Amino acid sequence: MKKQRIAAIEKEMTKVISNVLFGELKNPKIKGIVSVTHVRVTQDLKFVDVSFSVLPMAGQTVNRETVLKGLNETRGYFRKRIGEEIKIRFVPEVRVHLDDSIEHAVKISKLLNEVKE
Repeated sequence: MKKQRIAAIEKEMTKVISNVLFGELKNPKIKGIVSVTHVRVTQDLKFVDVSFSVLPMAGQTVNRETVLKGLNETRGYFRKRIGEEIKIRFVPEVRVHLDDSIEHAVKISKLLNEVKE
């Protein structure tokens, strides 16, 4: 499949998964600020790898493994909603991953602020 088509599908999947995450999902294991950071579809459209960042809300602690477990439990629902929203012949299987990049950026920012002071 052409790279442009794959990129368009990835963009649409990002929108669908984000909408589900913020508007429809009611899993108590998914706590804190959870956002989609990256979506990668395989060339054969059999799999979609979705990376999520997890940050605690103010005054809250978040167990990242519990959030990952909750996201894994909702993979089927993500797939169902992708199939309903995007016109593609085969709906890929969703694979969930945690992304540490935003968490690392926050830590670096805090360290830089401490050095300034």
